[in-house]
Amino acid sequence: MKKSERQIEVLLESLIEVNNIEKVIEALPRGYISVKVISGHTYYYRQWREGNKIISSYVPESYLNVVKQKIEIRKQNEQLLKILKKDYTKAVRNVLKSGDVKESSIKAIKEKVRNLSEEELMSNKVRTALKDELLG
Repeated sequence: MKKSERQIEVLLESLIEVNNIEKVIEALPRGYISVKVISGHTYYYRQWREGNKIISSYVPESYLNVVKQKIEIRKQNEQLLKILKKDYTKAVRNVLKSGDVKESSIKAIKEKVRNLSEEELMSNKVRTALKDELLG
């Protein structure tokens, strides 16, 4: 296997990982839990920012632990995403430096990966087709 083919495989794997983590993050709630005591009663709200506004959503106490866990999982995935994006950027740079692939081809593959389901991305046939498209 040529070095450029291996670099393209690394790029494709990085792109798929970034895509999968982004989809996980989208499915999880963002923000934080705010605790308010009103007339001696404790109320919990999930709050997050949309532009300049802070949006609040009441969280029943029975769902509080689940929501907290989901927010924590989102934060962990966001940290992981930062690392994966650095790896992806490095992979793009290496592939572009080799001169075998154009930036427009990478953008086109990135868009295709976004539109594929996780099951499709796990298929070796689909991965091979994406790799061939980058090489071709």
